[in-house]
Amino acid sequence: MRLDELNNIQNNLINLDYWPMWNQFANRILSEEHGILKENQRIDLHRVVAQQLIEDMWIISKINKGSNPEFCQIVMNWQGQKINGRTSALAIKMLTVDITVLLSEQGGVEITAWWDITRFSRVLGIGSRITRRIVTQIFDDLTKYGVSEFSLSNSSQ
Repeated sequence: MRLDELNNIQNNLINLDYWPMWNQFANRILSEEHGILKENQRIDLHRVVAQQLIEDMWIISKINKGSNPEFCQIVMNWQGQKINGRTSALAIKMLTVDITVLLSEQGGVEITAWWDITRFSRVLGIGSRITRRIVTQIFDDLTKYGVSEFSLSNSSQ
């Protein structure tokens, strides 16, 4: 990826106000705070599927930035999912997503994930499939839509 695209990805990832512009997974993003993400901040990603409100709840557990090499890392812990206010996605017991953007000529975006699923979902083969889909969606959205430079003035377009 080009360095300017990586810079855009980092800016769009670290600023919650830009998430609705690149995150195709969520139509609306709610949090008690806006702007630059903070550790221990809760964010709720909302979308409507088949006339049902689906909420994915996350906690930003860690934010690291560094230089030489320049990078940005965000670690998010999944807090669960609700459909129309009822708890769902019970196949997933724990999901941690680690997003790292390496800003250099040979840099890129890396997303790693760790999860634990229920024994029943393991037998049915659904829990791992759901978690992989979540992680893949985040990666695809970041690398496809997050490469654009956004500003709050064009967020209403």
